[in-house]
Amino acid sequence: MAGINAISQKQSNISSSTKVKLESLGINISSISSESEAQALIDKLKAAKQGLVNQQQETQAGATVESTSETETLAEAKSLAETMGLVVATDASVEDIISQISARIQELATSTNQSDRQLAQAYQAQLNAISTQYQSVQTSQTGLYSAMDMMSINNRYSLNL
Repeated sequence: MAGINAISQKQSNISSSTKVKLESLGINISSISSESEAQALIDKLKAAKQGLVNQQQETQAGATVESTSETETLAEAKSLAETMGLVVATDASVEDIISQISARIQELATSTNQSDRQLAQAYQAQLNAISTQYQSVQTSQTGLYSAMDMMSINNRYSLNL
């Protein structure tokens, strides 16, 4: 009975509007002993949520930049494929196009015609540049997703969830 009275006494030190705010944030009010502690916790949670919103906006802006880079890489790969006389599907991925180009370069490289082998070398250099750029985009995206995952873990820890 004394424990219930202690909890009731703690909760009576907290205003009803603060109790509502705490409950709306999903916080058990039985662990809060004073109005100032409750307000500090509310402020901390609001700041953390605002930080999360800001990070999400920055991440979305960063993802847009990455998507543009991937789009540019796709356009370059399609351009090289067209130059080589390959027909590429409109919905083909960069990986698919690189695979097609690579197969065509292999055909040219094994040709008995000297000019075909020289073309294969030139195309291989362009393909290497596109592949390197694509790998860079993929690495950046992986890093971005890892950073987002770490931020979500940190936010859960800071919010005691």
